[in-house]
Amino acid sequence: MKKLFIIPLLCASLFFGSTSAFAAEPIEVEGPVRQTVAAAGDGRTRASWGQGKLTHANPLGRKPWAYATSSTYSGTCFKIKARTKVISDGQTDYTSWAVKENASSVTSATMIARTEENVTFNGLHEFKDTSSSGWQYATTSASY
Repeated sequence: MKKLFIIPLLCASLFFGSTSAFAAEPIEVEGPVRQTVAAAGDGRTRASWGQGKLTHANPLGRKPWAYATSSTYSGTCFKIKARTKVISDGQTDYTSWAVKENASSVTSATMIARTEENVTFNGLHEFKDTSSSGWQYATTSASY
């Protein structure tokens, strides 16, 4: 009998009692995620097969990060590639090329900078529409 009385009493005390809770502006832990976009081209033709996108952020209290995505405007490419490059602490690091065949997009691995300041990221994007066509390139960039 006591248990049946205690449970509603506890629920009521939680509902009406003084519970510590607050509503404040969210603390920016990750920092805003940004994207830099560039159209692919070969320097000669006006038509572009796709675009490169660099997704990047500079989290508060942590090191900046980025990854590259290459995607077609429509359809698929014979071969599509993406890679991320970072220059930080006087050194240059790369991810491996992410490569897909007969695909509409590909995303590289995420690269984390060695330092929190003076960091430059580059997204390297390559597109080959057909097996006999040339390559189109795009480069995206972000600095912190």
